[in-house]
Amino acid sequence: MTIHRNIRRAALAGVVAAAAFALTAAPAHGAATTSHEHDTFPAAGAVFTCAGGDLTATAGTVDEVIQTAVDAQGVVHVTGTITTRGVTLLDAADTPYTLSGAAWFGLKLADGQVAVTTDTAHFVIHNADGGVYAKVQSVEHLSPNGNGFSFDLGTCEAPAD
Repeated sequence: MTIHRNIRRAALAGVVAAAAFALTAAPAHGAATTSHEHDTFPAAGAVFTCAGGDLTATAGTVDEVIQTAVDAQGVVHVTGTITTRGVTLLDAADTPYTLSGAAWFGLKLADGQVAVTTDTAHFVIHNADGGVYAKVQSVEHLSPNGNGFSFDLGTCEAPAD
């Protein structure tokens, strides 16, 4: 499980609770409501598991933005974006790397059930001269009919927490 999936699941739990309250407090076909949350936390200590060996973040920050909307029909829409700033990494031999990229997720809840969800991640790990050392590159999608797909083209996995 990657860091963006942990955040998405935590956000989903909060959104479901907020949506349940909104649905019981507001009449059907009421006015739409929105919320926006922003959090920043240190990246240090996060470990990227890579084919060539683990890379540990030593500095930088992670920004997460989660937006929620409950439309007039009571359908909950959630999107979240995770970006990094100034993240540096080291391998077991203390070779330095930097990180760029982002993760994004979106989901829709209808009648208290997840109707559709998509989760993407694209992070690039750069070596000291700026070249590409490795990538976290994945997409997971679940359609309203229950069908879905996932693929992972990266050589690393993002931190679990």
